[in-house]
Amino acid sequence: MKVKLGTRELDFPSVELQELEDSNHLLHDPVALQNQLEKAGYLYLRNFHDPDEVRDARLAVLEYLASFGDKLDPKFDWKDGILLQRCGLGCIPFMEGKNPITMHPKVQKVLEGPRPKKFFQKLFSAEPLTFDYKWLRAMYNQGFTGAHVDNVYMGRGTSNLLTLWTPFGDIPVEMGTLVLLEGSSSLPSFSALQKTYGSMDAEAEFLQGTGWFTEDPFELSKQFGGVWKTTNFKAGDVMIFGMRTFHMSTVNTTQFARISCDTRWQSSKEPVDPRFIREASGHGLVGESKFGVYAQQQEQQPEQQKKKGVHISEMKQLWGFDCPSE
Repeated sequence: MKVKLGTRELDFPSVELQELEDSNHLLHDPVALQNQLEKAGYLYLRNFHDPDEVRDARLAVLEYLASFGDKLDPKFDWKDGILLQRCGLGCIPFMEGKNPITMHPKVQKVLEGPRPKKFFQKLFSAEPLTFDYKWLRAMYNQGFTGAHVDNVYMGRGTSNLLTLWTPFGDIPVEMGTLVLLEGSSSLPSFSALQKTYGSMDAEAEFLQGTGWFTEDPFELSKQFGGVWKTTNFKAGDVMIFGMRTFHMSTVNTTQFARISCDTRWQSSKEPVDPRFIREASGHGLVGESKFGVYAQQQEQQPEQQKKKGVHISEMKQLWGFDCPSE
């Protein structure tokens, strides 16, 4: 089938966009899981969460979207999660952070339930810690995420921080699945890219825009190597990957709201990026103050915000990276 990946249309599966292989056979061996993370840059685990609990969490988010009255198509049951044709960029409410929907009991049961806590305790051989800040999103028709590494947004704590991506329900590739560039965190050909873009602090550099390196997957795979991989995800499946793994998403070419959430996990013994933990950031209850990336800048006085920002295209020129030919 044809799939839109950023600015490209690719066949799936194909050489350019391959099928993910799960790591469930390694679940009994934390060392093997760590080795897989280091080599490939990710773990694809089936039935990590209870599928029924994931479906319940999805309905909680859809009920929240339905409460706005102008997001979901009234011709269909709100539980189907079908967006209005006009509901595109800017229509979906911002759901990231620590707020009533991320703190909903059914959502919390998935994001911070016993299953992820038990898994990461075993993986880290230590008590796990997860950020208070949650990256809960609903992707609209023609929406997607460009290629990036998470380190540019949350690199002020341990380098062993991991992202846990949870799709809320069954998500086929045409609905906007996570796509990872296998080898991008470990292959020598990515060394220069990791030392430049991969090591930058988007907030400190006043990086303008999204912080994505590119919307063209070939700009990475054709220039540096690696293999783009994804799959049709089922409720309960997850992806776990490190801060240096390049990833993006397929384009949601349906009218369904693709709901997913990124959570971050680490050992409680290692340093934490203070921007995503309420206590560490000095902020108290929800609503008292902003937290997360760029929150400090947003709270500055206007005269403090006058520092000129830089765009990723300028940085790529400075680093000497070329765009691929067609």
